[in-house]
Amino acid sequence: MFLEKSELKTVGLDEIINKIINNDDAIVTDIIAESIDVMKGYLFQYFDTVAIFNATTTDRNLTVLKHLKGIVLFEIYARRTKQINEMAKLRYDEAMLWLEKVSSGKIKPDLPPKLIDSDGDGIPDSEVPFMKLGSRKTYTNGW
Repeated sequence: MFLEKSELKTVGLDEIINKIINNDDAIVTDIIAESIDVMKGYLFQYFDTVAIFNATTTDRNLTVLKHLKGIVLFEIYARRTKQINEMAKLRYDEAMLWLEKVSSGKIKPDLPPKLIDSDGDGIPDSEVPFMKLGSRKTYTNGW
């Protein structure tokens, strides 16, 4: 799996997480799988999500890993406690903002591109065009 429960120790919250989940690793595994699915929903349009989330150890994109940890920690707190940790909420908000910007085309991270079959031979050979959507700022005229 792209992220293991043991990697959440790096955030320094292992004792708190174990108390929240009551040492039930299945809860964390489910939350990680759900969070990866959420991220795939934002990234699938332009990026090869299978390659991104099948990567292991040093091949993983550190930005994706950072934001996945933020989402997972928030979901752990949200699932088991009534009081949300402010730092977990901040990291979650940052991760969701990043995902929204990537999905809308405002940010293009260094991730494996999604390939399409442009010549019809059954072999994907060109990248999905990356479109940055938006418009120019409207200026009011004084005349």
